[in-house]
Amino acid sequence: MQDKKLFFVLSGFLALNMLGCDYLGARDNLNKGVRAYGESDYQGAVEFFETATTLDPELTEAELYLGMAYLQQFVPGQVGQDNQRNADMAIQTFQSVLDREPNSTTAMAGLASIYQNTNQIDLAHESYVRQAEIAPDDPVAHYSVGSVNWMMVFNKTVERDPEEIASLIEEGQMHLDRALELRETYEDAMSYKNLLYRQAAELIPEDTEDEEALAQREELLAMADDWFNKALETRQRNAELAAVGLAVE
Repeated sequence: MQDKKLFFVLSGFLALNMLGCDYLGARDNLNKGVRAYGESDYQGAVEFFETATTLDPELTEAELYLGMAYLQQFVPGQVGQDNQRNADMAIQTFQSVLDREPNSTTAMAGLASIYQNTNQIDLAHESYVRQAEIAPDDPVAHYSVGSVNWMMVFNKTVERDPEEIASLIEEGQMHLDRALELRETYEDAMSYKNLLYRQAAELIPEDTEDEEALAQREELLAMADDWFNKALETRQRNAELAAVGLAVE
């Protein structure tokens, strides 16, 4: 009986010791991976982060870095098995995090980015919209929706009916307005407001005989010009502030 008790005590001790070793090993590999990532050694970082996640599958930070390391190695437009694998692994890794933590803004942003870089624009749009929902006070999240919506309506290789285009433009403008509420000096958001107004104007034929529609078209183009000028002025002001070491709000 005493021997059995001793066996169970020793077994428990060894199990705890192994868990402790895995815990420390996972974090050691995480730290090494972060250093490699910071030195732009993304393949080396992948190896460290993979080891960390194997030792501790719940170490979300390592898995997020793993996804980013795969994303950093993907080259948009480049054909090749290794390049495609990096894209696939980035998607798989970010999705794995989201399966556990659906409100991870970092994973959602990473997923949206790889979808955009692989020309899966509709999936990128879904991810950016979700990111804006879970991070309503992040101006970049709202800007991302506006910019990807412009890509969707500008891309003429994908057929979309006028109602869908108008809806995407409206949604994009709404998110860009929210981005500018959160960051008044967001010059890129202003630029995309200009571009979306121009896409809205394109929905009205330039040679239409409908005077009311023509007037609306001219109004949309005038608003586009206004936002174009605002973006230029803001860019110059931001550059001047940066030149004297002042942060741009």
